[in-house]
Amino acid sequence: MKKKNAIIIAVVMLLTAAIIGGIVMLAILGFNLFGRKPDSLFPYDAALSSGYTGTETDYLASQDTPSTRERKCYEDAVASGAFSGTYLEFLQQFSSTGVDDSIAVNEAFTSVVCIESAFSGSYSRGSGIIYSLDKTAGTAYIITNYHVVCSSYGMARSISVYLYGEYGTNPISATFYGGVMDYDIAVLKVTNATAFKETDTNRVYAQAVTVADSDSVTVGERVYALGNPNGEGFSVTGGVVSVLSEYVTVLRADERAQISLPEIRTDAAVNHGNSGGGLFNAEGELVGIVNARAEYADPDKKTIPLYGFGYAIPANLAVSIAQNVIDNDGRAVVARLGITVSVYDSKGIYDEERSKYYVQEKIVVESVTSGSAASGLRRTDTLLSARLVQGGKEKTVELTLRVMLHALLYEVRQGDVLELTYSRDNDIQTLSISFNASNFEAVG
Repeated sequence: MKKKNAIIIAVVMLLTAAIIGGIVMLAILGFNLFGRKPDSLFPYDAALSSGYTGTETDYLASQDTPSTRERKCYEDAVASGAFSGTYLEFLQQFSSTGVDDSIAVNEAFTSVVCIESAFSGSYSRGSGIIYSLDKTAGTAYIITNYHVVCSSYGMARSISVYLYGEYGTNPISATFYGGVMDYDIAVLKVTNATAFKETDTNRVYAQAVTVADSDSVTVGERVYALGNPNGEGFSVTGGVVSVLSEYVTVLRADERAQISLPEIRTDAAVNHGNSGGGLFNAEGELVGIVNARAEYADPDKKTIPLYGFGYAIPANLAVSIAQNVIDNDGRAVVARLGITVSVYDSKGIYDEERSKYYVQEKIVVESVTSGSAASGLRRTDTLLSARLVQGGKEKTVELTLRVMLHALLYEVRQGDVLELTYSRDNDIQTLSISFNASNFEAVG
């Protein structure tokens, strides 16, 4: 996308942006934005200061959730003492036969829907995934892209969803429940649908999707895009993860602004109509919501697809937003820290034992709003980790990628405590923030 005339558009529907979704504004990488250079610490350095004694690769692997059945078997074998050696040696010894991914793909289809949205004088076709399902009541929440149900004409006048095998014959009425346009995520609600009820054995079986840890996706692992390409019904395309995390610029659903979205890049074929559908790993687990592909614009303004450049919003972010909408009765209410951040530096670390490349980003504070929730931070502070305390539950996130901060802020609820660990002039410190009503903003 650095070549002249190359642009990113949501061909799978048109969107784009400068993400502000959870307080975080994007900035330019790689040079000194602040007049003085931030310190040299990364999240691993904070772990060492807290007593961690392992290597940097061990530290990164400890944050990782195995995303393929082969790697899960390897990790289990090592943990139980049944195997000692590298991942490659494990594969050479035990993986003598191929694995049939069609089993997982077919099961994943039970969580995918086709979507038709009717506008004033036009319609669009896209895809979605069943996020939550109550089989007794026939109620479901469906995640899709905002641009599937909203356009420059406004919100769709009517929305229909279809289960696998029933496209065009048995529409299920859905309504727009809520979402965040600047992240291109929308939630639909289906109520009292016979097709979703457990007692109706004559209909297609449907189930809620299983969600993977999208922060643990491995470059080169097998993935499948399930959706409604070209509006012609259910279809699957396969490929690999090309890039774990990058930001692309697309046109927002209402076509009034551009937005910048964190994306997983894949070479699985993605076309109009795939928007809102799932990108699944070989286990049939959701790793992303497909929303865009790259196109090349020549001087005559003709657009030509760039093959192998499909994009999906990471599942962790998409699900965090969707759950926020559900918990807040159809509104997205995001926690505001009152800071802007940028990625000042990044580095790659190759783990020979696990045959995986990890990336660590240095997330640096660019500005702080006086009197805001995070007013205790200063410009050039480096964010290292975050600990979210929600009642009796705790969650710690090592901030190795900027997108993790975006997702985390949609998980914060009123009364929660967020502890930010950061470095300032190579000194590691902690800021504790208690969130009250004034620290939140409704977005849509």
